[in-house]
Amino acid sequence: MLKSERIKKEIEILPSEMLDEVERFIKSLKTHKKPVIKKSLLLYKLADIATDAGLPQDFSIQHDHYLYGLPKR
Repeated sequence: MLKSERIKKEIEILPSEMLDEVERFIKSLKTHKKPVIKKSLLLYKLADIATDAGLPQDFSIQHDHYLYGLPKR
């Protein structure tokens, strides 16, 4: 059974006083916008993850050294 069919069946058995609330919720979903995350914020979050993981400060420059054991440049 498809998810939409299950939802329709659930709506059919709801008490009539709850249908207004369901309608408002559906309308709010239609107008809901995903939050926009700035690229700079993503970079800061990535830097925090790298710091928390204990990656060295020069990892982005010397990644071949840390990943493959090549000599540092």
